[in-house]
Amino acid sequence: MFPGAKMYIVTSPSLVTACDRRAKTVSFAPYVVASAKRILAAGEKSVCLLSEDLLEDKGPVTLRPETMKVMQQFLRPGESLDHMMKTMLKSSVGFLDTHLARGAEVTVPLFSWVRRFVGITSTNVAYGSEQNPMKDPSVSDDFWKVDKEFAFLGLNIVPDIIAPAANRGRKRFFAAFKEYYATGSIKNAAPFIHERYGVNTKHGVSDEDIAHFDLGVCTALLVNTVPAVWWVLYHVFSDPSLLHKVRRGIEDVAFDHLKSPTAQERGLSTTTISIQHVIKDFPLLESLIKEVLRVHSNSMSARYILQDTIVTDEDGTVYLLKKDSLLAMPSGPVHANRVAWGQDAETFDPSRFLGSSQRNSTNRSPASSYRAFGGGNALCPGRHFAMNEMMSILVIMTLRYNITHLRGKWRMPKTRNHVSMSVQTPAEDLQVRITARDRAKFLAWEFIW
Repeated sequence: MFPGAKMYIVTSPSLVTACDRRAKTVSFAPYVVASAKRILAAGEKSVCLLSEDLLEDKGPVTLRPETMKVMQQFLRPGESLDHMMKTMLKSSVGFLDTHLARGAEVTVPLFSWVRRFVGITSTNVAYGSEQNPMKDPSVSDDFWKVDKEFAFLGLNIVPDIIAPAANRGRKRFFAAFKEYYATGSIKNAAPFIHERYGVNTKHGVSDEDIAHFDLGVCTALLVNTVPAVWWVLYHVFSDPSLLHKVRRGIEDVAFDHLKSPTAQERGLSTTTISIQHVIKDFPLLESLIKEVLRVHSNSMSARYILQDTIVTDEDGTVYLLKKDSLLAMPSGPVHANRVAWGQDAETFDPSRFLGSSQRNSTNRSPASSYRAFGGGNALCPGRHFAMNEMMSILVIMTLRYNITHLRGKWRMPKTRNHVSMSVQTPAEDLQVRITARDRAKFLAWEFIW
């Protein structure tokens, strides 16, 4: 996006922290502007509004920082996030009940299935399940066409020629979301979508460009959560001992009677599971999700140097970062750092993020060594929802279903990186069979937050 610029690569956890602390000049803002122009194809006026006050000397009063402020405010733990989680659970169960009828089994390519499941569930939360444009399979397909050719669109050079499918898909996506606003469907949207819309209209952004910006919202909602959920399901269902441990822990917290269904339960009584209660009292869930993200994320945390900036490493080494240069803080080397994570840094350990007493380890990694959601003032505002969503899906899937590989034995797939994603994706999809657990067939489920 910035041809000819010099680039710095930072892999030292302490130096990463030093760069995050200088977020004013080691800035993510120019990437927001470049993406709006090249990927979101926003109009000139909107791009100019996003370009105002890159150093943010005025505070959160211009379009870009004010939008980030309301996103952070309405996506942090609290009433708004609780409302989102209730919608997410309703949408998830609705999808599963529709596509996995009680007692039935389906054979699916797991990644494609997860992409549809998470795609509908997450965007229903944001835009409301009634008129969510992403419920339309064609709009969803158009979104993923854009993601597939993200790098070519980013060149912003004759996109009709170098990325024709993505460019056509992008136009259809924009049209669907423009219709969403024209019909007043935003009335059913989540609070953060309402507040974001209010900030944009206050600054004079048109509904057409707000629809363009929704491509960025859907990217943030989906492109990392989809592969992360895939990896969570892969690690849990491919490892019988881990699956047993997760199921046993969830069941012990949630209820005891699932182990021996009573006659009443066989009559399809409703079994109510409080996801929030399970997450709170079974910390392995959060640890497992964090470990999946540590092992499988490779975000770049790209920044642009707006002014000459000095940073100092923990050993006292001083570095001068020159103005108009690029800087990247890839999470892969940081997440594999043995000083930070121990000699088993490259091993998947679902208990890694438990307290040292529960893990039988004295190793405690510094926060700067964990970059799954970025860092500094560019820390992902949706991280709380993403974590809750992934843990919720894991609880629902392990309680209700079995997932088995069609060939019998699971194998770790080769992975690939993608310019728009922080989380690696499998190079090839896996064919799996999803079936209702025998115990679960006799229960009517209610998952609450």
